[in-house]
Amino acid sequence: MDSKIAGVLSLLGATALIAFWWVYLFAARPDCLDSFQSAIDSVKYALSPVEAGSWIFVATLVSIVLCLTASLIQFFGKQKRFAMYLVAAHTVAAIFIYTWSVVLLIAAPLYYFVKFKNA
Repeated sequence: MDSKIAGVLSLLGATALIAFWWVYLFAARPDCLDSFQSAIDSVKYALSPVEAGSWIFVATLVSIVLCLTASLIQFFGKQKRFAMYLVAAHTVAAIFIYTWSVVLLIAAPLYYFVKFKNA
């Protein structure tokens, strides 16, 4: 049961980062473009290697994948300890990238690490 709660908490971190992308892609769009064309142009701009701030967008995509992977392992996998180590390493990296609120959402499954350590 604790692994299911940790999995849900990992999904919360992914949800926060997906919400970041959602706001970036769909919140402020020019009137001359439709939503999807504007979103495609925004993704091209954000992930362009020549732009100065593109690393943060790449980091959020990697973080979404890591959160979803940890969640799936905690829900369905046998290596729950590996998932918690993945969350711990992700949390350490997130400290240097994101604000404290996002770091807390990413680190939330670590509360259940003591219960997995002996498993």
